[in-house]
Amino acid sequence: MTFPRVNAAEWRAQVEKELAGASFDKTLVFKTAEGLSIAPLYTEAPQTHAIGAGAPFKIVMRHEPTMTDDLDNGAEGLWLSAEALSGVKARDAFFVIDGALPQDARSDLRFALIGAPDQAKRVSEKFPNGVAAMVSTLRYHDAGADSADELAFALSTGAAYLETMISAGLTPAQAGKQLAVQIAVGRDTFAELCKVRALRVVWQKLLAAAKAEAGRTLIHAVCSFRTLTQRDPWVNMLRGTTQVFSAVLGGADLVTPLSFDLVLGEPSALARRVARNTGLVLRDESSLGRVSDPAAGSYYLETYTDALAREAWKRFQAFEKEGGIEALRASGKLEARLEASWQARLELLSKRRAPVLGVSEFANLTEKLPSAPIAVTTMGHRDSEQFELLRVKVENSPYPIEAVLLTLGDFAASRPRVGFATGFFAAGGIHSRESARNEHARIVCLCGTDEQYAAEAVTRVKALRAAGCQKILMAGKPGTLEAELRKASIDGFIFVGCDVITTLNEVLS
Repeated sequence: MTFPRVNAAEWRAQVEKELAGASFDKTLVFKTAEGLSIAPLYTEAPQTHAIGAGAPFKIVMRHEPTMTDDLDNGAEGLWLSAEALSGVKARDAFFVIDGALPQDARSDLRFALIGAPDQAKRVSEKFPNGVAAMVSTLRYHDAGADSADELAFALSTGAAYLETMISAGLTPAQAGKQLAVQIAVGRDTFAELCKVRALRVVWQKLLAAAKAEAGRTLIHAVCSFRTLTQRDPWVNMLRGTTQVFSAVLGGADLVTPLSFDLVLGEPSALARRVARNTGLVLRDESSLGRVSDPAAGSYYLETYTDALAREAWKRFQAFEKEGGIEALRASGKLEARLEASWQARLELLSKRRAPVLGVSEFANLTEKLPSAPIAVTTMGHRDSEQFELLRVKVENSPYPIEAVLLTLGDFAASRPRVGFATGFFAAGGIHSRESARNEHARIVCLCGTDEQYAAEAVTRVKALRAAGCQKILMAGKPGTLEAELRKASIDGFIFVGCDVITTLNEVLS
C-alpha cells in the first residue's frame, strides 16, 4: 500500500489559514534550550551520518557496599571505585572504575577508567579489554548544561585526552582505542535519544580529525541524577524507564539506571531491584537493543540529531579557540557558562514551563516517604530542589500554614482558578481550603472570573486587610484593575507563567 507524498507548501498554507493570523513560528515551532527549532512536520530527510548506533547493551549498576547481588541477578557490570574493585568476586563482568587501576588487576579484566589518560600506555600494553580514558559529562549535566554544551565539553575533554596520550607515546589509533564517553540521559525522551546519537556523530568526527579512528567508541549512558526527586519518589521509576529507553534507542553500550530513592539516602534493596530490572525487562521482554539504530529513517529524529551535532561541533570549535576545556576552567568561564545555563533552566522550572511531576505539578501533600528528606550535597543541581526546600520550610513551621481560597460569585465559574490556585500552593507544600466569606487568615487568594473581580475584588481586598490577613493574592492577571488593587494593598497575583518559587518564598516570608 502506498501513501501520497505530503506537499509541504500546501500543508503550510492550510495550517496558516487555520491559525487565522497567528504566527506559525510562535505557535507551532518549539525552541529548545540549545536554540534549535523543532518543527511540527518533517517531510524531507536531512544529511545522513554514519551513526554506528549498535543494538546489544549491558546493564551496569552503581556499586553499593551493602548491596552485592547485582551481578547475581542479571546485571553485567558495576560502576564502582578502584578501592571497591578488590571486594568484588565476579571478575567476568564489565567495570566502570573511578580512580587508578589497582596494580594487581588481572590482565583479562574488562573495564573503563573514568578520566585516566595518564594510564593509557599501561592499559594499552597490558590490558587488551581495558579503556583508560572515559570522558564523563555527568558533572556538567548536573550543573545545568544543555545538551549541546554537554557534547561540546565532551569533545574538548576528549581532544585534551588524545593530546595527553599521544604525548605519552601512543599512536593516534592506539589513543582513539583508549577513549570512551560517559554521558547523562535526562527527561526529554526524544531529545535525549538524539543526544546520544549526536554524540556518535561528533565523536567520529573528532577521531577522524585526529586520525585516531579505532572502531566503535564505548558509550556509557547514566540516568540523570538531576531529574530525581525526593518528593513523590515513586515517579522516579517512570523517569528511569524513559531514560533507559532513550539511552538504548540512542545506541548506548552500557546503561546505568538509578535507584528511585537515591536522593533520600542509601538506596533500598527494593529500589535497586526495580532499577536493575527496569533495564532487564526493557531488554529481554520489550526487545530493546535488538534493533540497530531504530531512530534511523525518522525525519524528525534524524533532523534533530543533525542539528544538535552541528551545534555541538560549533561550540566545541569555539571552546578550542579559547584554549580548550582546561583554559575555560582556569579562567572561570566554564563555571560561569554552567551557572548561566542553570539559571535559564531554573527560570523554566520556577515558572512551571518545565513541570516536575509530583513536585511542581500534582504534588501529593499527604504522601508518606520511604525515608525522611535529607540535604543532598552535590556539585550540581536537581530540578526539584527549590520546590523541595519550600516543602521543608512549610513542614518545619511552628504553626500550620494553609491558604484560604476565597471564591467570588458563582461556584462553578470559580472552579478553574480554584483548581489552579490549589496546585500552585501545593507546589510549595501549602494546603488550601475554600471559603466564600471574608475571614482572618495568614494567606488568602481570591478566585473568580474576570467579571467578578471587576465587581468586587477591590472591596474584598480592603475587607480582608482590615480583618488582619497577612498575605492577599489573586488568581489571574489583574489587567486594568492592578492599580486599584495595589492601592488596596494586595500583595500579588498568581497566574500561568509567573515565578512560583519566588512568589511562594515571598508568601512564606
